Amino acid sequence: MKKELLLKSLQVFFVRGFGAAAGFFLTLTVTNIGSTHDAGLFLFCFALISVFATLLTFGSPQALIRIVGANHGNWSIINHQFSVIIKIVFISCCLLWLLFYTFKREIALFLLNKPLLADLLPLTGLAVLLFAFVQIFSSALQGKQFSVLASMVQNVIMPACFITLLISIFLFGYEVKAIHFLIMYVVSLLVAASIGALFWLKDSNSCISYRVGFPAELRSSLYPLFIVSVMTLSVQWAGQFATARYLNTDEIAFFASAQRTALLASFVLIAVNLVVAPKFARAFAKGEHCDVDSLSRLSSRLMVAMASPVLLFMFIFPEFLMGLFGEEYIVAAPLLQIMAVGQFINVITGSVGYLLTMTNHEKDFRNVVLFSGPLAIILAFVLTKEFGLIGAAYATAIALATQNLLAVWMVKKRLGFNTLNIFRKIA
Repeated sequence: MKKELLLKSLQVFFVRGFGAAAGFFLTLTVTNIGSTHDAGLFLFCFALISVFATLLTFGSPQALIRIVGANHGNWSIINHQFSVIIKIVFISCCLLWLLFYTFKREIALFLLNKPLLADLLPLTGLAVLLFAFVQIFSSALQGKQFSVLASMVQNVIMPACFITLLISIFLFGYEVKAIHFLIMYVVSLLVAASIGALFWLKDSNSCISYRVGFPAELRSSLYPLFIVSVMTLSVQWAGQFATARYLNTDEIAFFASAQRTALLASFVLIAVNLVVAPKFARAFAKGEHCDVDSLSRLSSRLMVAMASPVLLFMFIFPEFLMGLFGEEYIVAAPLLQIMAVGQFINVITGSVGYLLTMTNHEKDFRNVVLFSGPLAIILAFVLTKEFGLIGAAYATAIALATQNLLAVWMVKKRLGFNTLNIFRKIA
């Protein structure tokens, strides 16, 4: 088990590392090719897309990992529940697009306080649908333990396509505005979603089921996972919305660039989780609790070993990293240091979220994020209003650390081991 986990984790690590680098380079090219104003608008649209796509998948990506992983070979259950999720997400995203298209000016002016977003909202709504499909298909592939392929679909294809399109247009001498960034992003998401769908449906066992009904098992799983998604989004993106509310578009770009740079470290956490999450589900379903503990300990060791050098570099050389986005972005160096500390706590706590959600303890994780989510929103808006960018960074780091440390306590309570103790003995 140790050798297999290490090998798969390293494979996914390199793929996710490439994806993280591509995502970082995406932000880098946007900030260097576009003005800080256009970069700020696009990066805020990116935040909107991530938030609404996650909301409108209703927690189904994590549910799919467990459904596919725990029902290995039972394609009747898998196809039915997968099809229910696809239908719900498609209808919900279409309704959101209609809302964005019909009331784009009202939403941009009165809700978001950014009138220039009005022309970008219809494309943003379309991107939400495509982003949601990317998450669904990649999670389904992850449940089948196609970790490398899932990672390619989720994190590599889109930024690679986007960067290729952006550089091609720039070399032809075209002036790139926020609307052009968004068009290229939509095209790139379409490519990623299409490839994910192709590989999922390529399996002769998988198909779209037309059975009616909403399975009780799926419904009971989605409810707490949806709450978890909403509250986790609050922790991750509250700072972005607070900066959009109180600060100008240039400062939005500074904060978004620092946050996306700090998130580079979390690719290690995500890479290992891609491998271990379905294994948690399968081991727990078989009653192999010692294997769950062993997998958790081993994955935590891998995360700490892989992420520590990256986070240390961010903390020591923040001016260098932020200067890559442009000389004006160096002012965001302290933001990067603060959020890097938050990400370090995120890494050392291990796969606490997946441990709870993959072992039928979704409600416990829901209770954790019901505390950390509102805390993130309150801190973000209060501290950003009072202290500007620094306040937003502290709010993000504190909320993330709080959520993960509470989840560590809940794992200890429910599963009987402490994920922070990476040298513990397995009973």
